[in-house]
Amino acid sequence: MNYVPFARKYRPKFFREVIGQEAPVRILKNAIKNDRVAHAYLFAGPRGVGKTTIARILAKALNCNNPREGEPCGECENCREIDRGVFPDLIEMDAASNRGIDDVRALKEAVNYKPIKGKYKVYIIDEAHMLTKEAFNALLKTLEEPPPKTVFVLCTTEYDKILPTILSRCQRIIFSKVRKEKVIEYLKKICEKEGLECEDQALEILAHASEGCMRDAASLLDQASVYGEGKVSKEVVENFLGILSQETVRSFLRTLLNSQVDEALKFLRDLSERGYNLTKFWEMLEEEARNAILVKSLKNPEGVVKNWQDYEEFKEYPLEALLYVENLINRGKVDARTREPIRAFELAVIKSLIVKDIIPISQLGSVVREAKAEEKKTEVREEKPHEKPEEKEEDKFQKVLNAVDKKILRGILERAKREERDGKIILKIEASYMKNLKKDLELLKETFPFLEFEAVEDKKKPQKSSGTRLF
Repeated sequence: MNYVPFARKYRPKFFREVIGQEAPVRILKNAIKNDRVAHAYLFAGPRGVGKTTIARILAKALNCNNPREGEPCGECENCREIDRGVFPDLIEMDAASNRGIDDVRALKEAVNYKPIKGKYKVYIIDEAHMLTKEAFNALLKTLEEPPPKTVFVLCTTEYDKILPTILSRCQRIIFSKVRKEKVIEYLKKICEKEGLECEDQALEILAHASEGCMRDAASLLDQASVYGEGKVSKEVVENFLGILSQETVRSFLRTLLNSQVDEALKFLRDLSERGYNLTKFWEMLEEEARNAILVKSLKNPEGVVKNWQDYEEFKEYPLEALLYVENLINRGKVDARTREPIRAFELAVIKSLIVKDIIPISQLGSVVREAKAEEKKTEVREEKPHEKPEEKEEDKFQKVLNAVDKKILRGILERAKREERDGKIILKIEASYMKNLKKDLELLKETFPFLEFEAVEDKKKPQKSSGTRLF
């Protein structure tokens, strides 16, 4: 059984076959053509974008017997041996498993020997960031002044972990993720060569799942073709990857916008029980929310959002509601890093309860005006309280007595004659008392406006010595 996986079978063997790394390819081809090859390169970038592959093509181009415009011929003995991995002057070292100072010392000893068969000795150190600090330091002098016809290529996915002293001794070439369109183009070529039936939507899903990694894209296509027995359809890919269709994800987005929390929570738990990758589903939901916002915001979303017509239905929702839900989704994604994903996502769903109450900014002015109008109506109603039955004279007078704490004044008021006239209570008090109690009576009148006082002639005092005097 000599089956070769797609990722290896369709690995580029020439610079012209490399997809999505135009800048690195141009730099290296021009360096070879103009005989300006550096003694040390640092290839930095995400996984699976062609760093090691291009390092091997560089080694092949440097040792090719018949190079053409910086490209290896692929036919000479040196090229064929490099393709088979048996060329003696191409040494590949995995720094993840050979990271110590002893490994670097062995490499330094081998560097001193001239190329056995080719023009150049090429050392490819993969995962270079895994080398220990001591190993890096041991490599410094060799990198700075390597023997003639020796080229080092350090490949890393974690550029920031390389020591500054190493960085300064290498020419840095940065690799980027491959654009989705380029990945799809690459997958289509594989399908054509393998005679696979493939749907464009299926390849789009695979390209999206690969996250710009060509190696992952080829591996996923390989697995999907086996799962679908040679047919790569949208349904096959969704089932194989364990992801939901975009229509299903958009339907879930609508439940959040409609504040249908019960339904949304039930759907999430069902996905969890069926073994779906909730994190992947949440990422798809974030993408759908973003597309809905763009279609709602842009006058012409064509060219910005693919299949933008699928998001037309979201135009009926306020932009504020869409932005709020997208923020909830993003918050849930962040929270899922520190807790169980389903718990973080459930909390985000519960927070969507208030979405239906969100008022668009364009309508806020009218809502405020309506609220102010209602407030004025309330004030008018408060200014016209319900008419209360008029208090009786006896009750009014009792309030006056209750407010008086001086016993003498209270006694005088109780003995005074009372009359009711035009809604007022007239108290007739002897003139002498009126004079002596002037301040107290004025205070009472201010407190109880319905009170009036009239002075009357003093009564004759009794002649008995035992009589009680008020003053």
